[in-house]
Amino acid sequence: MKRLLFIALEIICYHVVTFAQEVKVEVRGIRSAKGAIMVMAQQDSESKPVYAMATAVKDTVTVVLKDVPWEKFLISLFHDENGNWELDMNEQGIPVEGYAREKCKKEADASATVKMKMYYPVND
Repeated sequence: MKRLLFIALEIICYHVVTFAQEVKVEVRGIRSAKGAIMVMAQQDSESKPVYAMATAVKDTVTVVLKDVPWEKFLISLFHDENGNWELDMNEQGIPVEGYAREKCKKEADASATVKMKMYYPVND
């Protein structure tokens, strides 16, 4: 009986470790080296999000989300150019900082990278 319990526990632990992996996000099209790139992954509105950030670099930066437990999830990111931890909007409610969103699914290859392009709706 103890052996059966041990095997069941081992299987459960294997599945948790298998799905809680890091996700590399390559962000392209960054317009300046000001501020930071803020990244969030979430399965749905009820799940606890996984956050990461990196110092902004003009053009491309890679951000690593650690311990992402879901197979399918949504990645949202924005370029916090002024360092206020918010996606700033203009008077019409249009974002003035870059952002991107993408639905993702983990591949069998754990080293795969999600490639996303930053979108700036309002240019200076």
